Amino acid sequence: MSAVLDGPAAKDAKHLGGITPGRGAGATPARNIFSLARRFVRGPEQDERWERPALLALLGGTAVLFLWGLDANGWANPYYSAAAQAGSQDWKAFFFGSFEWGNLITVDKTPLSIWVMSLSVRVFGLSSWSILVPQALMGVTTTYLIYRVIRRGFGPRTALFGAAVYATTPVVVLMSRFNNPEPLMGLLTVACVLVTLKAMESGRLRTFALAGFLLGLAFMAKQVQALLVVPALGVAVLAFSHGHFSRRLIQLTIAAGTLIATSLAWLVTVDLIPASRRPYIGGSATNSAVELTLDYNGLARFIEIPMNAAGGRASEGQNDAVPYAGGLPRLFNANFAQEIVWLLFAAMVCAVAIAVLFHSLDLAPEQRTVAAMSVLWFGSVLSVLCFMGTMIHTYYTYSLAAPLALVVAVGLSCLWRLRHRVVMRVFGATLLVASTYTVLRIMEYSDEWPFWARVSVVLTGAAGATLWLVPALSVKMPRVTLGVLLICLLSAPTAANLFTIAAARTGTNPMSGPVGNDPQSLSRLMVALNEGDIPWARQTALGAPPAATVKDLLRTRTLNQDWAAATYSAQNAALYQLESGRPIIPLGGWLGSDPAPTLDQFKALVAEHRIGYFIRQQDLLDRGGLSMHTVAISDWVDQHFVKQVIDGVTLYDLRD
Repeated sequence: MSAVLDGPAAKDAKHLGGITPGRGAGATPARNIFSLARRFVRGPEQDERWERPALLALLGGTAVLFLWGLDANGWANPYYSAAAQAGSQDWKAFFFGSFEWGNLITVDKTPLSIWVMSLSVRVFGLSSWSILVPQALMGVTTTYLIYRVIRRGFGPRTALFGAAVYATTPVVVLMSRFNNPEPLMGLLTVACVLVTLKAMESGRLRTFALAGFLLGLAFMAKQVQALLVVPALGVAVLAFSHGHFSRRLIQLTIAAGTLIATSLAWLVTVDLIPASRRPYIGGSATNSAVELTLDYNGLARFIEIPMNAAGGRASEGQNDAVPYAGGLPRLFNANFAQEIVWLLFAAMVCAVAIAVLFHSLDLAPEQRTVAAMSVLWFGSVLSVLCFMGTMIHTYYTYSLAAPLALVVAVGLSCLWRLRHRVVMRVFGATLLVASTYTVLRIMEYSDEWPFWARVSVVLTGAAGATLWLVPALSVKMPRVTLGVLLICLLSAPTAANLFTIAAARTGTNPMSGPVGNDPQSLSRLMVALNEGDIPWARQTALGAPPAATVKDLLRTRTLNQDWAAATYSAQNAALYQLESGRPIIPLGGWLGSDPAPTLDQFKALVAEHRIGYFIRQQDLLDRGGLSMHTVAISDWVDQHFVKQVIDGVTLYDLRD
């Protein structure tokens, strides 16, 4: 092995993935399955013999990490699992992303990720595996695409390292084992970046259109969050794309037009359908998909809004709002650090180094494009995460994982190639020492890290810094150097991932790694909720496990009704729906605060004998924050129907 990391000095064809020649028109097709298998494992003839096996090993290990014991997460986020169940039962529910297949209300997101899970459930049946396996496979595919992005400008070692950084980032492992929209958004966003790089090299307008289409689909998965890559792509196209500047403007216009058309297609279609012929758009105040996008999933994410402990908007009069904590320290606190910060300091330094040394690095055109785009993408996402408003979850740091992996891989590769300068050797060694210190500080947030783990971090960090500082050692022991650097940078986040896969992760705000030692930390709160503490918060964030007797009642005695029951919050309704196999109305949507259904609508449904039971949640009523319609429905039912208590559950039979 001639080098530990590939870098800008790699000018030969085998180090410029994406512009190397193919096998040639005269290549003889494989005549049997064994020849095909050998060719698959070996890879292209112009690649180094170890590259394809190493890539397959990385992707295989990633698949094991993402799939191991996956069913331990159960329904993961029941809210999305219930919508996937509904979509598998009814095509109307599928199209709108309805929570239940009676199509009264949708989830509060655009439905693309729900579509994927619904199709899986339709084919394989409803189970934890059918919902979560597609997410894991998306994570593995994204890892491969990260490799492809870096490989277009840099060598195989740098590309494999960047893919490994991405695959071991704790928030990536967490979300790849969960049913939130992040895995699909990440896959489509990175695919868009790769296609954009290809389009910039070829100048083909149809390829730019494809890039815009992919990013539009990413928007359909997680809306505004998917657009954080747009500034980086826009600047990269204008600065580095094929053709004159006027041609680049046309390319950018084509991509932007396709992006806008794809992003708006579902939103506009839904809003043009009369409200009487579709479900209410959950999360919106005016039953509008466009308003949902601009407000709840848009502007509201960037401003300071009082929040309650369960992550919802605090109602008037509540005094437990979470104070705004913006700026870079937000990501380094006990709640966010375990998700993304392991290599964040290194990424920030690498981004600054690439920017400062950009004109002196002697980068090839493909390398300049990848490097500049990576730094701009990383900076855009980092800025938004640091300064966005109070409606933020810790797993939003997933958006930073891909650009972080790119910046770290490209930046360390560039710094490695500059080790002939003493100042760069000192700089690189200092960077590794600082990263080691960052890891030790993150470990202080939990008492579950053993002492030997901390010692190992110090030893590997010292060894990595030494090998970086003394070039003679790394030249004589390239394989040892590579192994030490990988262990130094990736062992701690990989260890955090072992904590993640060892315990179930469910609910509204899953977190990776071990439980924190701060009694006020979010991870401790989630443990308390799982143990049944703070009943109203548990019902909001996780949902209370349905009583077996009530599940049987809903399953067997409501076959003549469109909905087996109505209740709140949505997580409670989701668990009843998933466990009983019967549709449940989540009154008021996600937090019970949407104006759907109204009291008059509910009365009409009851009069038509379309709802079986009403399940009252007194803890949530006492807590407040429900819409006036939800409270009015509860009061009306209590006044006109007989209350029953079965296994501690208060319910009313609405069938009479």
